[in-house]
Amino acid sequence: MQLLRLFWAVNLPLEIIRKLAVLQAYLKSTPANVKWVEQQNLHLTVKFLGVVDKMRVGEIISTVAEATAGTGSFELALGGLGFFPNPRRPRVLWVGVRGDVDKFRLLHQQVEECLAAFGWALDKPNFAPHLTLGRLRTPQGSEGLVRKVDEIGSNWGVSGITVSTIDLMKSVLTPKGPVYQVLNSIKLDSHNKPAGK
Repeated sequence: MQLLRLFWAVNLPLEIIRKLAVLQAYLKSTPANVKWVEQQNLHLTVKFLGVVDKMRVGEIISTVAEATAGTGSFELALGGLGFFPNPRRPRVLWVGVRGDVDKFRLLHQQVEECLAAFGWALDKPNFAPHLTLGRLRTPQGSEGLVRKVDEIGSNWGVSGITVSTIDLMKSVLTPKGPVYQVLNSIKLDSHNKPAGK
């Protein structure tokens, strides 16, 4: 049995990734001990699957393709920064998602519900779309990062994300961090046949 670590994601246009990298570079000047998400790994998670038997990949793709048929493409933007669980105990630095967020939530719900039939646990209710920019390894030095994020506040934002596909991603954990690979893409247009392999 070959096991794969998988998740469904919305991958971002290159120009959006470049703007996120500029934002990361600006925030890196603080003394906070942050593991920054590598540029090539910046994405919006739709559903994390965890470790999956490779033999199940085909049924996962066809099930999600059927469940999301007719969803159609939609527009998102990124804006606003914050911390999980909160700025006093920052563990994760995130960028908020704006635009047609209701459509994104519906997409998440469709993927969730169809995979629940195969035994995947449902995520917590009130799905909050976000992009993870970095994870704090320790709280030391985080005050400067929190201050910089406060200065930027809701002023930082980018638009121009057309979501027309979702990608099944394989994650390989390495000492230098995870390496992601697209296994399959599903178009969100009405006929919705899996693309690629």
